[in-house]
Amino acid sequence: MPQRSDQRTRDSLADDLTETLQDDATEEQSRSSSSFVERLQHRTTSVFSPRVFFYALVLLGGGMVAGNAFIPLPFLDSLAGLVGAFAGAFVLGLAVERSTILESAAAGAVAAGLATLLSHLTLTVASGFGVPLAAFGAGTGLLAGALGAYFGGDLRDGLTTDI
Repeated sequence: MPQRSDQRTRDSLADDLTETLQDDATEEQSRSSSSFVERLQHRTTSVFSPRVFFYALVLLGGGMVAGNAFIPLPFLDSLAGLVGAFAGAFVLGLAVERSTILESAAAGAVAAGLATLLSHLTLTVASGFGVPLAAFGAGTGLLAGALGAYFGGDLRDGLTTDI
């Protein structure tokens, strides 16, 4: 039972103060270490979300396949794939509330780089043009993904903002 302040002895007050300080110190230490980890995790996932990256990779990869399959550009099949990647990133930017430019750009770079390497496999294996070819494909995919997500997010913001 807690004592009233005028009934406390000097020793009991010191004991209570010591317990309070020790509890606060250990609680503060555990709170600061857990809050640091939580803050770091929150900052990391607020900048780059692996889940959104996976969805972007699926949408942009599917967009590249659909673009190559349905857009009839016989000599410019890579351009048709980039149009499909742009469309996939546009849909993702339109659908997701937060900005997905970084995830879409990274997914576009991965999808277009792999697609370029696989579509020109003999050139990649037979000559030393594999790395520059993959870098060019990844760069164009990065631009297509970033621009698609930007324009999709811009359209979503324009549709949802009050005039």
